[in-house]
Amino acid sequence: MRRRPVYMIGIAAELIGVHPQTLRMYEQKGLLQPRKSIKNTRLYSQEDVDLGRYIQRLTQEMGTNLAGVKRILDLERKLERSEAENARLREEIERQKLEHGKAVEEVHKSYRREIMPLPRGEIVRREF
Repeated sequence: MRRRPVYMIGIAAELIGVHPQTLRMYEQKGLLQPRKSIKNTRLYSQEDVDLGRYIQRLTQEMGTNLAGVKRILDLERKLERSEAENARLREEIERQKLEHGKAVEEVHKSYRREIMPLPRGEIVRREF
């Protein structure tokens, strides 16, 4: 629902607190990618508005230029993908641990009962 494009550029700009031209510039720099309607009108989702506010914070409060903002956003997306991949790999490791444990258990069950504990110090030789 947050990704559904519902705001026209004027409303989105007002929600973010910028001029519509600023949103066009963000789009030109590749920071925002609004959807386009059949009539080529820019439509922004709530997610786009939140991202616009974040870009504003980075530029206004932290003094980051737009190239820096683009780099930050790219690194954050890369981090999200890496975290998702790490989670997937952790699940795979856990699955393989379970499979390995079951395989070890099966091997132990397959031992013949020829192994038996002996009192300390006794040596038993078995000839074949």
